[in-house]
Amino acid sequence: MSSIESLRSYVEGYPQGGRIPRHTHDLDQLALISESAAVVETDAVYVVHPLLKGLWLPAGVEHSIYSPRPFYLHTLYFEPGSVRTDTHPQVLGLDNLARELVLLLCSVPQPSKRGARHAHALALLEELLPEARPESFSLPRPTHERARRLADHFAMQPGDGRAVEIIAAEIGGASLRTFERLFVEETGLSLAAWRRHRRLLTSVCLLAEGKSIAEVARAVGYESAAAFSTAFKQCFGVSPSAYG
Repeated sequence: MSSIESLRSYVEGYPQGGRIPRHTHDLDQLALISESAAVVETDAVYVVHPLLKGLWLPAGVEHSIYSPRPFYLHTLYFEPGSVRTDTHPQVLGLDNLARELVLLLCSVPQPSKRGARHAHALALLEELLPEARPESFSLPRPTHERARRLADHFAMQPGDGRAVEIIAAEIGGASLRTFERLFVEETGLSLAAWRRHRRLLTSVCLLAEGKSIAEVARAVGYESAAAFSTAFKQCFGVSPSAYG
């Protein structure tokens, strides 16, 4: 159990949005984002960090963070492995109580101003965090150079509506069959499933920017808002309006 006196916390605003360059932490990090959504990128995984969801970043994982809009991070730090044992960044399904506990603890970064209620809040949060389940906001990145190039194209151009075999030949310089094999081997997903999930992750950020569901559907390559909404709900369990 962490000591309330030694707990590190902060709230930091990024009024212009933009990118936090690649860096790492010596401690495990739990962060809530407010007023926007952000993309977290490591060598192994893409993660979209939605509004008021919990992002768990294990110690030692090099990562960058990007958001096109202003955002705030509410962050707590824990000794490595003391609360969770994840090895990759995870978006956690925190309930309302857990979120309020994080916000309370982040509101008092100075140890001298913390009291018994903060100690109780920390103890309760540390009971809840191991039970928090990861949600579908992350996607493994392929490591093969050609497959990574194709994956990065899908990430930057989610609305590219050309046939996949044309994009594969142009961007990756290999056959569609080769890429289908590489994506299954390196990510556990078919190329089509990987591309679909990446589009939907991008859509979370676009919704957080205030774009309409119809605008987002077009931007990520869906022919109709209805088709996009159906795919979104199948992936995340809620309609796109929950993130707009």
